[in-house]
Amino acid sequence: MSTLDATISMLEVMPEEARRKVFEFTQQLFASKKAANPFAPVNAEQILSDLVESRQQITDGEGLDMEDALNKLGRQHGFL
Repeated sequence: MSTLDATISMLEVMPEEARRKVFEFTQQLFASKKAANPFAPVNAEQILSDLVESRQQITDGEGLDMEDALNKLGRQHGFL
């Protein structure tokens, strides 16, 4: 199951009220200009620095397979 498929599956089993809250929260994240926005712009230097660090973590065996991680979370929270 792809990440997108897993996300859609989780949303499909959520009650309508919970889906609405997820939608509203997502809108707020992308519309916010506040410093608390986790998607604040970064420069190319920071992106490349993060990429070097990420690649080293993967080389060191510290990385997680995203699909496995999402499936685990889905099972833990009753979405899968």
